[in-house]
Amino acid sequence: MGYQESWLYIEPQHKFKKLIQAYEKAEQSGYYEVAGAEPHSVIVLKQPFGDIPAGKKLLWVCGDRGFHCAAGVFGGELKCSGRLRVIPVEAVLDGTDDPRMEGLDFDSPAPSENRYMKRYSVANYAHRMRAGLAR
Repeated sequence: MGYQESWLYIEPQHKFKKLIQAYEKAEQSGYYEVAGAEPHSVIVLKQPFGDIPAGKKLLWVCGDRGFHCAAGVFGGELKCSGRLRVIPVEAVLDGTDDPRMEGLDFDSPAPSENRYMKRYSVANYAHRMRAGLAR
Protein backbone atom coordinates (compact mmCIF):
# COMPACT_ATOMS: atom_id res chain seq x y z
CA MET A 1 0.00 0.00 0.00
CA GLY A 2 2.79 2.48 0.81
CA TYR A 3 4.08 4.56 3.67
CA GLN A 4 2.14 7.67 4.71
CA GLU A 5 2.30 10.31 7.43
CA SER A 6 -0.93 12.00 8.45
CA TRP A 7 -2.37 14.33 11.02
CA LEU A 8 -5.50 13.15 12.83
CA TYR A 9 -7.63 16.07 13.94
CA ILE A 10 -10.81 15.65 15.98
CA GLU A 11 -13.60 18.12 16.53
CA PRO A 12 -14.77 19.00 19.05
CA GLN A 13 -11.30 19.24 20.57
CA HIS A 14 -12.37 18.11 24.05
CA LYS A 15 -12.59 14.62 22.47
CA PHE A 16 -8.80 14.62 21.85
CA LYS A 17 -8.38 12.88 25.20
CA LYS A 18 -10.36 9.94 23.76
CA LEU A 19 -7.75 9.57 20.98
CA ILE A 20 -4.99 9.26 23.57
CA GLN A 21 -6.99 6.77 25.63
CA ALA A 22 -7.68 4.67 22.51
CA TYR A 23 -3.96 4.79 21.64
CA GLU A 24 -3.08 3.50 25.13
CA LYS A 25 -5.57 0.62 24.90
CA ALA A 26 -4.32 -0.36 21.46
CA GLU A 27 -0.70 -0.14 22.65
CA GLN A 28 -1.42 -2.28 25.73
CA SER A 29 -3.11 -4.93 23.59
CA GLY A 30 -0.07 -5.20 21.30
CA TYR A 31 -2.00 -3.85 18.32
CA TYR A 32 0.89 -1.71 17.03
CA GLU A 33 3.17 -4.73 16.80
CA VAL A 34 1.04 -5.95 13.89
CA ALA A 35 -0.80 -2.83 12.63
CA GLY A 36 0.29 -0.71 9.72
CA ALA A 37 -0.11 2.81 11.23
CA GLU A 38 0.76 4.13 14.69
CA PRO A 39 0.51 7.52 16.40
CA HIS A 40 4.03 8.81 17.04
CA SER A 41 3.56 12.42 18.11
CA VAL A 42 1.08 14.85 19.58
CA ILE A 43 1.27 18.24 17.93
CA VAL A 44 -0.08 21.40 19.54
CA LEU A 45 -0.33 24.16 16.96
CA LYS A 46 1.04 27.55 17.94
CA GLN A 47 -0.06 29.10 14.65
CA PRO A 48 -2.94 28.18 12.33
CA PHE A 49 -2.36 25.56 9.63
CA GLY A 50 -4.93 25.92 6.87
CA ASP A 51 -8.35 25.87 8.50
CA ILE A 52 -7.04 24.45 11.80
CA PRO A 53 -6.65 27.26 14.36
CA ALA A 54 -3.72 27.81 16.71
CA GLY A 55 -3.99 25.94 20.01
CA LYS A 56 -5.51 22.80 18.50
CA LYS A 57 -4.06 19.31 19.10
CA LEU A 58 -3.39 16.66 16.48
CA LEU A 59 -1.94 13.18 16.36
CA TRP A 60 0.92 12.60 13.91
CA VAL A 61 0.45 9.08 12.55
CA CYS A 62 2.99 7.12 10.50
CA GLY A 63 2.68 3.86 8.62
CA ASP A 64 0.84 2.01 5.89
CA ARG A 65 -1.56 4.42 4.16
CA GLY A 66 -4.29 1.77 4.14
CA PHE A 67 -4.51 2.06 7.95
CA HIS A 68 -4.96 5.85 8.13
CA CYS A 69 -8.50 5.78 9.51
CA ALA A 70 -9.94 5.46 13.02
CA ALA A 71 -10.21 1.66 12.90
CA GLY A 72 -6.74 1.26 11.38
CA VAL A 73 -4.96 3.57 13.80
CA PHE A 74 -6.74 2.53 16.98
CA GLY A 75 -7.64 -1.10 16.26
CA GLY A 76 -11.29 -0.58 17.12
CA GLU A 77 -10.48 0.99 20.51
CA LEU A 78 -11.76 4.50 19.68
CA LYS A 79 -15.19 4.84 21.23
CA CYS A 80 -16.38 8.41 20.77
CA SER A 81 -18.38 10.59 18.50
CA GLY A 82 -16.91 13.59 16.80
CA ARG A 83 -15.52 14.47 13.42
CA LEU A 84 -12.14 12.84 12.80
CA ARG A 85 -10.18 14.24 9.88
CA VAL A 86 -7.19 12.50 8.33
CA ILE A 87 -4.90 15.09 6.75
CA PRO A 88 -1.89 13.86 4.75
CA VAL A 89 1.17 15.67 6.09
CA GLU A 90 2.25 16.62 2.57
CA ALA A 91 -0.99 18.62 2.27
CA VAL A 92 0.20 21.00 5.03
CA LEU A 93 4.02 20.74 5.07
CA ASP A 94 6.71 20.70 2.38
CA GLY A 95 8.68 17.74 3.70
CA THR A 96 11.53 17.81 6.19
CA ASP A 97 12.93 20.97 4.57
CA ASP A 98 9.82 22.95 5.53
CA PRO A 99 10.94 25.76 7.88
CA ARG A 100 7.96 25.00 10.12
CA MET A 101 9.69 21.71 11.02
CA GLU A 102 12.92 23.37 12.22
CA GLY A 103 13.85 22.48 15.79
CA LEU A 104 11.40 19.60 16.19
CA ASP A 105 12.93 16.29 17.27
CA PHE A 106 10.65 13.41 16.30
CA ASP A 107 13.02 10.77 17.66
CA SER A 108 13.15 12.06 21.23
CA PRO A 109 10.73 11.25 24.04
CA ALA A 110 11.31 14.82 25.29
CA PRO A 111 9.07 17.62 23.98
CA SER A 112 10.43 19.97 21.33
CA GLU A 113 8.99 23.09 19.82
CA ASN A 114 9.41 26.00 17.49
CA ARG A 115 7.30 29.07 16.76
CA TYR A 116 4.77 27.01 14.78
CA MET A 117 4.11 23.96 16.95
CA LYS A 118 5.03 21.98 20.02
CA ARG A 119 5.69 18.26 19.66
CA TYR A 120 5.37 15.53 22.31
CA SER A 121 5.90 11.80 21.91
CA VAL A 122 2.49 10.13 22.26
CA ALA A 123 3.69 8.10 25.24
CA ASN A 124 4.98 11.26 26.96
CA TYR A 125 1.75 13.12 26.28
CA ALA A 126 -0.33 10.19 27.59
CA HIS A 127 1.73 10.21 30.78
CA ARG A 128 1.30 13.99 31.12
CA MET A 129 -2.44 13.61 30.58
CA ARG A 130 -2.75 10.94 33.30
CA ALA A 131 -0.72 13.17 35.65
CA GLY A 132 -3.00 16.13 34.94
CA LEU A 133 -0.21 18.11 33.22
CA ALA A 134 -1.63 18.11 29.67
CA ARG A 135 -4.17 20.73 28.72
